Amino acid sequence: MHIRNFWGIIAFICAVVFPVGAFANFADTYGFSAQGVARGNAMAAIVNDWSSVYYNMAGLGRTVSEQMPADVLQSKSSKLVYKEGEKTLATSEKAINEYDVVPFKDQLAITYMLTQPKMKIDIARDTVADDELGFGTITIGLVIDINKFVRLPDFISSGRFGMGLGVMQDGSLVKVYDVDLRTHDYLRYGREAQRAVILSGVGFGFLNDLFGFGVGASVWSGGSGAVQLVDVGLGTGTQYPNQQVQMELTPAIAPVAGLYISPGQKVEALKGLDFGVFYRGELYMEVTPFATEAQLNMGGITLNMGLNIFDYYTPHIVGGGLAYSIFGALLSLEAEYQMWSKHRVSKSKEIYWNSYGIEIPQFNDILVYKVGLSYYFGYLSPSMRWLTFNAGYMYRPTFVPDDANKTIFNFMDCNTQIFSVGFDFKIPRMGPMVAPIIISITGQMQKLQEREVVKDEASVIAIYQDINASWTGSQILAVNPSYYTYGGQVMSLFVSVTIYW
Repeated sequence: MHIRNFWGIIAFICAVVFPVGAFANFADTYGFSAQGVARGNAMAAIVNDWSSVYYNMAGLGRTVSEQMPADVLQSKSSKLVYKEGEKTLATSEKAINEYDVVPFKDQLAITYMLTQPKMKIDIARDTVADDELGFGTITIGLVIDINKFVRLPDFISSGRFGMGLGVMQDGSLVKVYDVDLRTHDYLRYGREAQRAVILSGVGFGFLNDLFGFGVGASVWSGGSGAVQLVDVGLGTGTQYPNQQVQMELTPAIAPVAGLYISPGQKVEALKGLDFGVFYRGELYMEVTPFATEAQLNMGGITLNMGLNIFDYYTPHIVGGGLAYSIFGALLSLEAEYQMWSKHRVSKSKEIYWNSYGIEIPQFNDILVYKVGLSYYFGYLSPSMRWLTFNAGYMYRPTFVPDDANKTIFNFMDCNTQIFSVGFDFKIPRMGPMVAPIIISITGQMQKLQEREVVKDEASVIAIYQDINASWTGSQILAVNPSYYTYGGQVMSLFVSVTIYW
């Protein structure tokens, strides 16, 4: 065996054993809250509940904790006013009595998501793209008013701490999977999206909610490790070598920040108009170095392998939007810039493919467009104040250029149109209840535009035969066809319950 091929096979085996290269999380693929998803995730300008930790951390600084169209508070309920002798803000007496608006800022929310992707790919083989893509998540959100612990100055209209934790419904924090860049794999769905999402931060509002900002972090993990295998044989049976494993994992933290401006709090003509911007930093799991040593039981041969684990990459994301509320209706528009051009894979995988003259493709930065619409029926009649209708639309272009799949790789992602609709149901205060409870139900459909892949057949065959000369052209094209199309649709359901106190 040629020495380069020997070490190439060793490196390939290691790349299979130590997964790399997943590209998503469930929040970036679907959304974070039932109400946010229903509004097309166009929430940067108007979010003010627990989901602010994802959509715009500054939303934690908005005074009103109950999610309602801003014009209901501004025009129907008069202006927000200070309670005499108190530092916290409250709504006018008319708002409390007639519209069941209460100034409670603390929240606990539980959201359940169930998604069922239905993908299609027209090649006659089992692929990740067609298998086990459905899953469920449980997200817990919490918001605490900082004034309960520290008396804030009067010019700070609100200050709150928030956190959001989303895990898989089976309790798992992560499902590492991707083993080979040649796998036909949808990069935003299935196991690729099944990792925990952990966010927390603080937000402050100023001058009666004229503006506010928030800062926080998105948390994951990384570190270093080492493996030593002693007395390794060359047989085909199961082996149990003397092994030593060491791994040190530490938190990996990405910054999260946001800002909102509500000019209507100063200028009467601009009431109902809001602006918001946000930033979420690049985040991934990386274990490096992951030194691996295998000592064979014959000839005193020691194999040293340079490995590292690199997984669950999410890019820098920056976005902004505006919203306008009038006559009980709310329209929000937003654009989000995702910097996928900075994407990378594990160093071991990069070195392996470079040894065969193959460069890892570069992805494209993309701009995602979002539109959200809400209507609060309580504006028309107090008897309908229990119902709010939400709808939304997103257009998410693919970050995978055509050239990325010209040879052996199969990065699968499509231009996607996303439609959503939902309702918020308010259970009013009754009996011992101190505040309303909000139940939100949302349905989402993602329509993946069909895409075709056309490969350079000669290059595919040449690359495979360089790795293993015994493969024939027909065998190679059977596992990595030179032409195929793929697409599909994804149906998802979100249900959340938000409690105030």
